[in-house]
Amino acid sequence: MLTVDVRFVANELVPGLVSGEYDIENGMTVRDLIGVCESRCDAAIPEKNFKYMYPLFNGRPTTLDSEITQNGTLHLCRVVIGG
Repeated sequence: MLTVDVRFVANELVPGLVSGEYDIENGMTVRDLIGVCESRCDAAIPEKNFKYMYPLFNGRPTTLDSEITQNGTLHLCRVVIGG
């Protein structure tokens, strides 16, 4: 069992989710962890919001499909877009 401190920086992408510590199984993906957060907070993220998410795990860029294999901190930020 792992403990991940999740920090939602882009609150507009994750309505209803609360930053905090979440316990997950070793090897779950970042997307799976977001699902755990959704279940615990009884909220659902619109599927279209996932393409704007920029996850950082322990200060390093990662992807939604990356496996989590250690305790740490996940910051869920917004992709910077513009012209």
